Amino acid sequence: MDMMAEIWRLRGEHDDLVALAVQLGDYVEAPQPPSDTADMTAFHAVRTRMRNVLIAHLKREDWVLYPALIASSDHRLVDTARDFIDEMGTIAALFTDYSRKWMPDAIAADWTGYCAETRAILTALATRIERENGQLYPLAEALDAGAAPKTATG
Repeated sequence: MDMMAEIWRLRGEHDDLVALAVQLGDYVEAPQPPSDTADMTAFHAVRTRMRNVLIAHLKREDWVLYPALIASSDHRLVDTARDFIDEMGTIAALFTDYSRKWMPDAIAADWTGYCAETRAILTALATRIERENGQLYPLAEALDAGAAPKTATG
């Protein structure tokens, strides 16, 4: 497996998720849900795309990235990967619950509640992406390159 190619793919997915989060964030800053059919369709398309990209991204991490990191002989890398796995389980469960709860009818019935929960999910996702890009992925890149890792934190 080409770890560098996988990391670049994961970073690209992060870029997509950030762009989608900005779009979704714009919607949830509005005092009311989209009112016309075109806006509502676009809103639901952003939600669907975000869910699909995030799910694919999490699967790629679970099936490709984490097994390679856990198999490493670098104890720091293994420990870091395990910490991220444990934390991601919490975020993934929160996102799953959020997705099940906020179907179109529920959003229409409680726009304020939907917006609050969406902001919380987007904040957790942004924090996670920042940490993966700054801490986890540089370690994985170093493993692939056989070099000493350089992270954003040192």
